[in-house]
Amino acid sequence: MNNPLIWQPQLPETVLHSVSENAATLMQAQSLTAALRNTNHAFSVRLLRLSEDRFDPAFSDGLNPNNTDKWFSRDVLLCLNQTPVVWARSICRADADNWCGLLDCGTRPLGEKLFDGSLPLTRSPFEYTSPSQQHRLPGFDGHAFAARRSFFSWQQETLGLAEYFLPGLQSFV
Repeated sequence: MNNPLIWQPQLPETVLHSVSENAATLMQAQSLTAALRNTNHAFSVRLLRLSEDRFDPAFSDGLNPNNTDKWFSRDVLLCLNQTPVVWARSICRADADNWCGLLDCGTRPLGEKLFDGSLPLTRSPFEYTSPSQQHRLPGFDGHAFAARRSFFSWQQETLGLAEYFLPGLQSFV
């Protein structure tokens, strides 16, 4: 399964030249939840979907899918002052009980649990891309100008997390 996006270890130059320094810093923050809360705007999470799903090829070179795997994912919009600024997808194998339980957190930000220090997690380095306007974000009528992803490991189970930065972000940072 080929990944339709080209991921790289740094923000693409085209993105760096089109956003403010504050936006670029936010896009590289370890905890996006904490960074968005620090903007002094009302932060909220809008749950779009939580269910078994087909595999998302944007994760194919990090989750190593095979034809027999079933997948579980959570899609959310992270909002500032009710304006969507990030579309995020978390995905794991459907039999990854720890991750599936953690993803079932309603409108609470996943980042609260990932970064509160209570879980023995390891995280891969960030990878960034600039998705084309044809890249669809389910549950959101629009496109992203940049994205990042990383992979978390917990007791030999892996969670993929991709965060797509929406144009509305630039009016807040």
